[in-house]
Amino acid sequence: MKTYSIAIFIMAFSFLTYSQDSGNSVKLKQIISAKTNFRNLKSGEITNKTLLFKDGKLLSIQTSDVIQSFFYNPKELLDMTVKEKQGSNWKEVINYLYNKDGQLVKFTKKYEEGGEMVVKTVIITYEGSRVRAITKKSNIQQTFIDDIEYVVENGMVVRRASRDRNQQIVNKIEYGYYKDNIVRHKGLIGDKALKNYSFDDKNSVELLIAQNTFGQHYKVIVPIISFHEEEFDLESISNNNKLNFNSTSTTAIGTSRKFKYNTLNFPVSSSLVEENGIVKTETTYLYE
Repeated sequence: MKTYSIAIFIMAFSFLTYSQDSGNSVKLKQIISAKTNFRNLKSGEITNKTLLFKDGKLLSIQTSDVIQSFFYNPKELLDMTVKEKQGSNWKEVINYLYNKDGQLVKFTKKYEEGGEMVVKTVIITYEGSRVRAITKKSNIQQTFIDDIEYVVENGMVVRRASRDRNQQIVNKIEYGYYKDNIVRHKGLIGDKALKNYSFDDKNSVELLIAQNTFGQHYKVIVPIISFHEEEFDLESISNNNKLNFNSTSTTAIGTSRKFKYNTLNFPVSSSLVEENGIVKTETTYLYE
Protein backbone atom coordinates (compact mmCIF):
# COMPACT_ATOMS: atom_id res chain seq x y z
CA MET A 1 0.00 0.00 0.00
CA LYS A 2 2.84 2.34 0.89
CA THR A 3 4.62 1.59 -2.40
CA TYR A 4 1.38 2.19 -4.31
CA SER A 5 0.88 5.56 -2.58
CA ILE A 6 4.43 6.64 -3.38
CA ALA A 7 3.93 5.67 -7.02
CA ILE A 8 0.77 7.76 -7.23
CA PHE A 9 2.57 10.72 -5.65
CA ILE A 10 5.45 10.47 -8.14
CA MET A 11 3.04 10.28 -11.07
CA ALA A 12 1.04 13.27 -9.81
CA PHE A 13 4.17 15.30 -9.14
CA SER A 14 5.56 14.47 -12.58
CA PHE A 15 2.31 15.55 -14.23
CA LEU A 16 2.25 18.81 -12.24
CA THR A 17 5.86 19.53 -13.10
CA TYR A 18 5.19 18.80 -16.77
CA SER A 19 2.15 21.10 -16.76
CA GLN A 20 4.10 23.93 -15.15
CA ASP A 21 7.07 23.48 -17.48
CA SER A 22 4.77 23.37 -20.50
CA GLY A 23 3.19 26.68 -19.48
CA ASN A 24 6.53 28.29 -18.69
CA SER A 25 8.09 27.10 -21.95
CA VAL A 26 5.29 28.49 -24.13
CA LYS A 27 6.44 31.61 -25.96
CA LEU A 28 4.27 33.88 -28.04
CA LYS A 29 5.46 34.76 -31.53
CA GLN A 30 2.66 36.88 -32.96
CA ILE A 31 -0.93 37.96 -32.32
CA ILE A 32 -3.00 39.20 -35.25
CA SER A 33 -6.46 40.68 -34.88
CA ALA A 34 -9.03 42.28 -37.18
CA LYS A 35 -11.66 44.49 -35.57
CA THR A 36 -14.69 45.24 -37.71
CA ASN A 37 -17.07 48.10 -36.97
CA PHE A 38 -20.20 47.41 -39.01
CA ARG A 39 -21.93 50.37 -40.63
CA ASN A 40 -24.69 48.06 -41.82
CA LEU A 41 -25.31 44.34 -42.10
CA LYS A 42 -23.10 43.90 -45.16
CA SER A 43 -19.96 45.98 -44.71
CA GLY A 44 -17.79 47.46 -42.01
CA GLU A 45 -14.61 49.37 -41.28
CA ILE A 46 -11.74 46.99 -40.43
CA THR A 47 -8.85 47.86 -38.09
CA ASN A 48 -5.91 45.46 -38.17
CA LYS A 49 -3.63 45.04 -35.17
CA THR A 50 -0.41 43.03 -34.95
CA LEU A 51 1.60 42.20 -31.84
CA LEU A 52 5.14 40.87 -32.37
CA PHE A 53 7.21 39.04 -29.75
CA LYS A 54 10.87 38.13 -29.34
CA ASP A 55 11.79 35.28 -26.98
CA GLY A 56 8.22 35.49 -25.69
CA LYS A 57 8.43 39.18 -24.74
CA LEU A 58 6.27 41.83 -26.38
CA LEU A 59 8.34 43.69 -28.98
CA SER A 60 5.84 45.91 -30.82
CA ILE A 61 2.18 46.65 -31.43
CA GLN A 62 1.11 48.06 -34.79
CA THR A 63 -2.36 49.40 -35.52
CA SER A 64 -2.86 50.98 -38.95
CA ASP A 65 -0.10 53.62 -39.20
CA VAL A 66 0.73 53.73 -35.46
CA ILE A 67 3.45 51.50 -34.01
CA GLN A 68 4.40 51.12 -30.34
CA SER A 69 7.83 49.64 -29.58
CA PHE A 70 8.71 47.98 -26.26
CA PHE A 71 12.13 48.04 -24.55
CA TYR A 72 13.30 46.15 -21.45
CA ASN A 73 15.86 46.76 -18.71
CA PRO A 74 18.67 44.31 -17.75
CA LYS A 75 16.25 42.55 -15.35
CA GLU A 76 13.90 41.94 -18.32
CA LEU A 77 11.19 44.23 -16.95
CA LEU A 78 9.46 46.74 -19.24
CA ASP A 79 11.61 49.87 -19.27
CA MET A 80 10.16 52.08 -22.01
CA THR A 81 7.63 52.18 -24.82
CA VAL A 82 7.65 54.55 -27.79
CA LYS A 83 4.49 55.08 -29.82
CA GLU A 84 4.89 56.80 -33.21
CA LYS A 85 2.72 57.60 -36.18
CA GLN A 86 4.28 56.90 -39.54
CA GLY A 87 4.79 59.99 -41.69
CA SER A 88 4.30 62.29 -38.70
CA ASN A 89 6.30 63.84 -35.86
CA TRP A 90 3.68 62.65 -33.35
CA LYS A 91 5.15 60.54 -30.55
CA GLU A 92 4.30 59.23 -27.07
CA VAL A 93 7.04 57.98 -24.74
CA ILE A 94 6.41 56.01 -21.56
CA ASN A 95 9.08 55.14 -18.97
CA TYR A 96 8.89 52.66 -16.09
CA LEU A 97 11.08 52.68 -12.96
CA TYR A 98 11.33 49.87 -10.40
CA ASN A 99 12.90 49.42 -6.98
CA LYS A 100 15.47 46.72 -6.23
CA ASP A 101 12.68 44.22 -5.53
CA GLY A 102 11.10 44.72 -8.96
CA GLN A 103 8.12 46.76 -7.71
CA LEU A 104 7.01 49.62 -9.95
CA VAL A 105 7.73 52.96 -8.24
CA LYS A 106 7.38 55.48 -11.10
CA PHE A 107 5.51 55.74 -14.38
CA THR A 108 5.89 58.71 -16.75
CA LYS A 109 4.13 59.42 -20.02
CA LYS A 110 5.17 62.20 -22.37
CA TYR A 111 2.55 63.11 -24.97
CA GLU A 112 0.89 65.98 -26.81
CA GLU A 113 -2.21 67.61 -25.35
CA GLY A 114 -3.83 70.79 -26.61
CA GLY A 115 -0.89 71.53 -28.88
CA GLU A 116 1.76 71.29 -26.14
CA MET A 117 3.93 68.50 -24.77
CA VAL A 118 2.75 67.22 -21.40
CA VAL A 119 4.43 64.88 -18.95
CA LYS A 120 2.18 62.79 -16.72
CA THR A 121 4.02 61.35 -13.72
CA VAL A 122 2.69 58.62 -11.44
CA ILE A 123 4.61 58.02 -8.19
CA ILE A 124 3.85 54.68 -6.51
CA THR A 125 4.62 53.98 -2.83
CA TYR A 126 4.19 50.83 -0.78
CA GLU A 127 3.21 50.53 2.88
CA GLY A 128 2.18 47.11 4.11
CA SER A 129 -0.91 45.97 2.23
CA ARG A 130 -1.56 49.43 0.78
CA VAL A 131 -0.20 50.88 -2.45
CA ARG A 132 -0.63 54.56 -3.23
CA ALA A 133 -0.37 56.10 -6.70
CA ILE A 134 -0.20 59.91 -7.01
CA THR A 135 -0.58 61.35 -10.51
CA LYS A 136 0.63 64.81 -11.57
CA LYS A 137 0.71 66.57 -14.93
CA SER A 138 3.26 69.17 -16.01
CA ASN A 139 0.62 71.52 -17.46
CA ILE A 140 -1.43 71.67 -14.24
CA GLN A 141 -0.27 73.61 -11.19
CA GLN A 142 -2.32 71.78 -8.56
CA THR A 143 -0.58 69.25 -6.29
CA PHE A 144 -2.10 66.21 -8.00
CA ILE A 145 -4.84 65.17 -10.38
CA ASP A 146 -5.29 61.63 -9.03
CA ASP A 147 -4.69 60.13 -5.60
CA ILE A 148 -5.47 56.43 -5.70
CA GLU A 149 -4.98 53.81 -3.02
CA TYR A 150 -4.95 50.07 -3.68
CA VAL A 151 -5.44 47.42 -1.01
CA VAL A 152 -3.61 44.16 -1.65
CA GLU A 153 -4.54 40.84 -0.03
CA ASN A 154 -2.76 37.56 -0.79
CA GLY A 155 -0.89 39.29 -3.59
CA MET A 156 -4.08 40.48 -5.36
CA VAL A 157 -5.62 43.96 -5.51
CA VAL A 158 -9.00 43.73 -3.76
CA ARG A 159 -9.99 47.44 -3.52
CA ARG A 160 -9.27 50.70 -5.30
CA ALA A 161 -10.17 54.07 -3.76
CA SER A 162 -9.77 57.59 -5.19
CA ARG A 163 -9.40 60.60 -2.88
CA ASP A 164 -9.84 64.32 -3.51
CA ARG A 165 -7.50 67.07 -2.28
CA ASN A 166 -9.25 66.98 1.11
CA GLN A 167 -8.45 63.26 1.38
CA GLN A 168 -12.12 62.36 1.11
CA ILE A 169 -12.90 59.15 -0.78
CA VAL A 170 -14.85 60.03 -3.92
CA ASN A 171 -14.75 56.67 -5.66
CA LYS A 172 -14.26 53.15 -4.32
CA ILE A 173 -14.31 49.82 -6.14
CA GLU A 174 -14.09 46.30 -4.74
CA TYR A 175 -12.77 43.43 -6.87
CA GLY A 176 -14.12 39.91 -6.53
CA TYR A 177 -12.13 36.81 -7.51
CA TYR A 178 -12.97 33.21 -8.33
CA LYS A 179 -10.12 30.76 -8.99
CA ASP A 180 -7.78 33.79 -9.25
CA ASN A 181 -9.91 35.35 -12.00
CA ILE A 182 -11.35 38.86 -11.54
CA VAL A 183 -15.04 38.09 -11.92
CA ARG A 184 -16.57 41.28 -10.49
CA HIS A 185 -15.98 45.02 -10.07
CA LYS A 186 -18.39 46.37 -7.46
CA GLY A 187 -18.73 50.14 -7.05
CA LEU A 188 -19.09 51.06 -3.38
CA ILE A 189 -18.72 54.85 -3.49
CA GLY A 190 -19.22 57.15 -6.48
CA ASP A 191 -19.99 55.04 -9.54
CA LYS A 192 -21.84 52.05 -8.05
CA ALA A 193 -22.12 50.04 -11.25
CA LEU A 194 -21.44 46.30 -11.20
CA LYS A 195 -19.17 44.76 -13.83
CA ASN A 196 -19.28 40.98 -14.19
CA TYR A 197 -16.88 38.70 -16.07
CA SER A 198 -16.75 34.99 -16.81
CA PHE A 199 -13.69 32.93 -17.75
CA ASP A 200 -12.81 29.58 -19.30
CA ASP A 201 -10.59 26.99 -17.59
CA LYS A 202 -7.69 27.18 -20.09
CA ASN A 203 -4.29 28.91 -20.05
CA SER A 204 -4.52 32.68 -20.46
CA VAL A 205 -2.53 34.32 -23.25
CA GLU A 206 -2.97 37.75 -21.63
CA LEU A 207 -1.53 36.44 -18.37
CA LEU A 208 1.47 35.15 -20.31
CA ILE A 209 2.06 38.68 -21.67
CA ALA A 210 1.62 40.33 -18.25
CA GLN A 211 4.08 37.97 -16.56
CA ASN A 212 6.73 38.39 -19.27
CA THR A 213 6.34 42.18 -19.25
CA PHE A 214 6.29 43.06 -15.54
CA GLY A 215 7.83 40.05 -13.77
CA GLN A 216 6.79 38.63 -10.41
CA HIS A 217 4.83 41.72 -9.27
CA TYR A 218 2.56 41.82 -12.33
CA LYS A 219 -0.58 41.25 -10.22
CA VAL A 220 -0.10 44.67 -8.60
CA ILE A 221 1.63 46.52 -11.45
CA VAL A 222 -0.99 45.76 -14.12
CA PRO A 223 -3.98 47.12 -12.11
CA ILE A 224 -2.03 50.37 -11.62
CA ILE A 225 -0.92 50.64 -15.25
CA SER A 226 -4.32 49.66 -16.67
CA PHE A 227 -5.76 53.08 -15.77
CA HIS A 228 -3.00 54.89 -17.67
CA GLU A 229 -2.06 52.58 -20.55
CA GLU A 230 -4.80 50.97 -22.66
CA GLU A 231 -2.70 48.04 -23.85
CA PHE A 232 -2.86 46.36 -20.42
CA ASP A 233 -6.30 45.30 -19.19
CA LEU A 234 -6.95 44.93 -15.47
CA GLU A 235 -8.45 41.47 -16.07
CA SER A 236 -5.27 40.26 -17.79
CA ILE A 237 -3.87 39.24 -14.39
CA SER A 238 -6.52 36.49 -14.26
CA ASN A 239 -5.44 32.86 -14.65
CA ASN A 240 -7.82 32.05 -17.48
CA ASN A 241 -9.21 33.63 -20.65
CA LYS A 242 -12.04 36.17 -20.40
CA LEU A 243 -15.24 34.98 -22.07
CA ASN A 244 -18.13 37.33 -21.25
CA PHE A 245 -18.62 40.80 -19.84
CA ASN A 246 -21.77 42.59 -18.71
CA SER A 247 -22.50 45.60 -16.51
CA THR A 248 -25.34 47.39 -14.78
CA SER A 249 -24.04 50.65 -16.26
CA THR A 250 -26.25 52.01 -19.03
CA THR A 251 -23.20 53.15 -21.00
CA ALA A 252 -21.29 49.85 -20.88
CA ILE A 253 -21.53 47.45 -23.81
CA GLY A 254 -21.49 43.74 -23.03
CA THR A 255 -19.24 41.34 -24.92
CA SER A 256 -19.02 37.62 -25.53
CA ARG A 257 -15.97 35.68 -26.71
CA LYS A 258 -15.23 32.17 -27.94
CA PHE A 259 -11.79 30.52 -28.09
CA LYS A 260 -10.15 27.60 -29.86
CA TYR A 261 -7.13 26.00 -28.16
CA ASN A 262 -3.99 24.03 -28.93
CA THR A 263 -2.88 20.81 -27.21
CA LEU A 264 -1.34 22.82 -24.34
CA ASN A 265 -4.70 24.55 -23.78
CA PHE A 266 -3.49 27.96 -24.95
CA PRO A 267 -5.70 29.90 -27.40
CA VAL A 268 -4.98 29.66 -31.13
CA SER A 269 -7.91 31.87 -32.13
CA SER A 270 -10.79 33.83 -30.65
CA SER A 271 -13.90 35.63 -31.79
CA LEU A 272 -15.31 38.55 -29.80
CA VAL A 273 -18.70 40.14 -30.42
CA GLU A 274 -20.26 43.19 -28.75
CA GLU A 275 -23.84 42.56 -27.68
CA ASN A 276 -25.08 45.44 -29.83
CA GLY A 277 -23.76 43.54 -32.86
CA ILE A 278 -21.77 46.50 -34.19
CA VAL A 279 -18.22 45.35 -33.37
CA LYS A 280 -16.62 41.97 -34.03
CA THR A 281 -12.96 41.08 -33.46
CA GLU A 282 -11.24 37.99 -34.84
CA THR A 283 -7.83 37.14 -33.34
CA THR A 284 -5.14 34.56 -34.13
CA TYR A 285 -2.38 33.56 -31.70
CA LEU A 286 0.94 32.13 -32.96
CA TYR A 287 3.60 30.53 -30.75
CA GLU A 288 7.26 29.67 -31.23
